[in-house]
Amino acid sequence: MDHDENPFQNEDKIFAWKQPLKKDSYEPDQIMHREEEIKLYTNSLQDIVEGHEPNNVFVYGPTGVGKTAVTKWMREKLQVEAKRRSVPLHVVGPINCRHYKTAYRLVTTIVNELRSADDQVAESGHSTDRVFNFLYEEIESLGGNVLLILDEIDNIPPDARNDFLYDLPRAEANEDTPISEAKIGLIGISNNLKFVDALEPKVKSTLGEREIEFGPYNASQLGDILSYYADLAFKDSVLDTDVIPLAAAFAAQERGDVRQGLRILEKSGEYARMEGSSVVNEDHVREATENIETDEILDYFDDKLSIQQGLAYISTTLMVIEPQKEARTKHVYNLYTKLAASVNADQVSERKFYEFLDQLCMLGLARSTERNLGRKGGRTYIYEVTDAPEDIINACKQDSRLGGVLPSNVYDILEHYQKGQATSYQAPDELEAEQRDLFKFA
Repeated sequence: MDHDENPFQNEDKIFAWKQPLKKDSYEPDQIMHREEEIKLYTNSLQDIVEGHEPNNVFVYGPTGVGKTAVTKWMREKLQVEAKRRSVPLHVVGPINCRHYKTAYRLVTTIVNELRSADDQVAESGHSTDRVFNFLYEEIESLGGNVLLILDEIDNIPPDARNDFLYDLPRAEANEDTPISEAKIGLIGISNNLKFVDALEPKVKSTLGEREIEFGPYNASQLGDILSYYADLAFKDSVLDTDVIPLAAAFAAQERGDVRQGLRILEKSGEYARMEGSSVVNEDHVREATENIETDEILDYFDDKLSIQQGLAYISTTLMVIEPQKEARTKHVYNLYTKLAASVNADQVSERKFYEFLDQLCMLGLARSTERNLGRKGGRTYIYEVTDAPEDIINACKQDSRLGGVLPSNVYDILEHYQKGQATSYQAPDELEAEQRDLFKFA
């Protein structure tokens, strides 16, 4: 290319407005194929506009099935009706709990949502109990009904779960809090269907007063939803007729996830644009689908996993494809220590490491099977990853923090694993320093 030539001067023939494809930052004007869930939601929140105390609602289901979008839509409709009926109502959120690693930061954020800009609580300098008192004071000053919406509620720090999920909804009945007039309702949204089962019985009872499950969309429903977004995002007559049905079929086959369908459409359009094509076709969709899993996993590495969680994830993946051992808890931990050392990361204890494995299972990235060791006594867990090891390895290789932990011959190992030849595959030479330091198979 000539130095005087500007690569950005060509007009985009594909996209009219990409924002609708960014589902997390775009709120649609229509809610499709969630009539039953909206009916249940309406029944759960109807008490507020009727002048009764608010109920606590737990909304759960896999990612990308409309939980947050429907909740935001219900919030707007509820506020309009409460205003029409002169029912005092203040709604906070949704606040995404994933962004807050401590109880202090989460509570401070909620308090500052309720306070004016010139009266914010500092990010440090108070005890956690004190900022909870600030929260109670702000809620009482509002009076009426206060509805708190917490997204990804399973990420609430363990030290704050009882306070939020049990104590907070009952704060007006607690003599130790300054709340006497305000009535508090809690809406918790979670991708983890097992989260409530792991809670204490009294907390589970509070959070599960009203439960609404969002199931995955089928291909037909996804087709309708993707067509709605595509009409906004793409220029006229850009998409071949089979693009939407194919993208919907791929998304339905995986998880019934709108978010994944939108990413397939966006990637398909970008591949067409890179080719200089004025049309998005089936080949672009298939190419996008092949690479979408790696991109999604890379997002986890970049945005959702700490370096320790990332090391646990890649250690589990490498043990899955390891030719001579099962991905038992002990084996995974032993490999983790080598990988952590290779990137100069702190090595946590076995007990702490097992917590990271549990977190991967809660995120849906791994799962475990318990095995009794028989006469040897005790038990162990065998782990597997829920995505293709190749996609995880490709994503890890692109991650700036963890790419260096992969053994140089990882794709040779992967190839034998994929061909079902792992049991006959020989480990690399133990005398090879790089392999000895990074990954011991024997």
